[in-house]
Formats: sequence, C-alpha cells, structure tokens
Amino acid sequence: MALLVRPQEHKGILSLPELADAIEQAFRDWGRDPRMNMPRAIMSDWRRLAVHQAAVPSQGHVGLKGHTRVSLHEGGTGGTYTFGKYHAAGILWDSDTGLIDAFVLDNVVAPPYWGAADMRTAATSTVGTRALARANAHTVGILGSGRQARSHLMAVAAIRDIRSAKVYSPNPEHRTRYAEQMIEELDIPIEPVDSPQEAVAGVDIVLVCTMPRKPALLGEWLEPGQHITSCYGGQTPTDGRGHPTEPSGRDLDDAVLTRSDVIVINSRQQAQDDFQGDMLEPIERGLLTWDRVHELSELLLGQIEGRTSDEQITLYKNNGAPAFADVVTISMVAKKARQLGIGTEI
Repeated sequence: MALLVRPQEHKGILSLPELADAIEQAFRDWGRDPRMNMPRAIMSDWRRLAVHQAAVPSQGHVGLKGHTRVSLHEGGTGGTYTFGKYHAAGILWDSDTGLIDAFVLDNVVAPPYWGAADMRTAATSTVGTRALARANAHTVGILGSGRQARSHLMAVAAIRDIRSAKVYSPNPEHRTRYAEQMIEELDIPIEPVDSPQEAVAGVDIVLVCTMPRKPALLGEWLEPGQHITSCYGGQTPTDGRGHPTEPSGRDLDDAVLTRSDVIVINSRQQAQDDFQGDMLEPIERGLLTWDRVHELSELLLGQIEGRTSDEQITLYKNNGAPAFADVVTISMVAKKARQLGIGTEI
C-alpha cells in the first residue's frame, strides 16, 4: 500500500526548524556521496516541467518530485510571460524494499500557509544563513514582499534573536501589508521603507526575495559584518539545443559578489547548467573565479572556512534547492501524515 497525501491534508504539518535540520543532514550526506543527488532537469518554454530526483539515506527514501508551471503569454509570439500556478507531485520509494511508499501532491497557496515547496526553499535558506550569519545578528532588511519574503523572515526568526526588521517592495501597498502581517506573526517591529537602500542600511541580515530582471541589491549599499541570503536561482530559458534565449535574471549586482568575503551556493553545477547570471556573468567578466564560490556541503563538512570575523560580509545564494531537499520534504510530509492518520492508502 502507498499513501496519497493531498495539499490541503498536509497544511501546517511540518515546522521550518525540523525541516531545516533534516535538509542540513542531507547536505552533509551529499557532500560525502555526490551520487545521491541529480541536477534538476527542466523543460522550459511557457510550459515548464522540472524534475528533481535524489536518494535520501537519512530518511530511508529515494524519490523524485516533478512540477509544472504554465505561464500566461502576453503580446503574442515574442511577448512577455507571467508565471502561472505551480502544481507538483512527489513519489517516494522505500530505499530498502524498492516499493512505492507514498505520493505527495503540492501547490502554491496563499499565506498564512505556505506550500511544501515554499517551506523547502525557506528551510534550505535557513541552513545557509545559520552557517554564515553572525551569532549576534538581531536586525533584518527584506527586499521583496511575497511568499518567499514571508517564509524567509519566519525562518531567520527561528534561528536568530531577531528584534526588528525593515521591508522594501516597489509597491507601497504590498510592503505595508507585508509589515502588518509579519508584525502579527512575529510580534516584532517591522517598518516598510521607501527605498531598497533604506532597507539594507544598518541591518545585520539582508534577505533578497525577488524575481528581478535587474539586480535588486547593489554592493555599494553593503556594510561590514552583514550577511546576505538570496533565494533567487535564476534559471535562464533555453532553446532545444540548450542555448540561452534571453539574458539571465539577476538579483545581485557584480559588486555584491566582489565585496563578499565568503560566497556559498548550493551547487556550482546547477549554476552552470541553468546559466545563472549572478555567478556566471561576473566570472565571464573576470571579476570572480570559481575557486571563490563554495558549496554549502563543503562548509557544513568543515572543508572550507565560513565566517571568521564579525566584520566579514558573507553571501549565501540559494541557487535552486537540490533535489534531495525536495525528497526530504515530501518524505517528512509522508511520515508525519502516517503518524497523524492523514491521507489515503491506495
């Protein structure tokens, strides 16, 4: 028998801290055995299909998650695209028996509940932020006011003693609404501000939670001791031959990379496979070299140094959660569902 869990059934079933701990363990396992994770495969035009597959020994599962996102096409051929709804299905196999163990369905829904995919992204960012941000970080500046901005502030508040925050979004109504909602959620002062520079000034942690066509964060705004977490992967659309069809989106300018003393991403291979501009463009211009770009698993296993002083600027780029983060998430959903008697055995 396999368990089927629908999106409305796993609402609120996981906590960010427990998921972050499980994903951190999976990063360590991957660092020891790279075979357990495959880079995500994406078919992408206005109909996007992505497949993530991995083994997760710590959870006793191998599995995959596939998701679609059909976008709205405006302006005819060659026009612009707007992301549509996200729908995902995960399949888990028992790693000992090889039998199908569970199916987990997911989609993106409105707060106060974030779908498993959003929680997975924030939990992955938690791992990198926890490893690099100063232990005495108390203030946060957020660029963006959507789902990821909400879940990322909640994630940071779970690992640091956050006492205040500022938020910038180009839309004044959005940033005001975000501040009101997160004040109610976290019971800390949150100020909507009129510029991204103001959001960054004087804070300990900067969260960049946007989907930009041009950089949202400029390196000239950064201050000593700050930590930056960016959750934009930046996968660039390609043609049938794997060639980029348009410039890569970026949320960080070159100066953010050159000013950062420590740069950590999830996967160098994913950055190259997806033509991610935040890494590739400064490297192509000779401003950055790959030997300065480290993987999170290397940091967690002590193979590289992370932050070594409170004056350093550190950057964690969550450049597309590895497949094992998806499999960990759906594995934990399935296990919790069984414990609570949720879902349907089929």
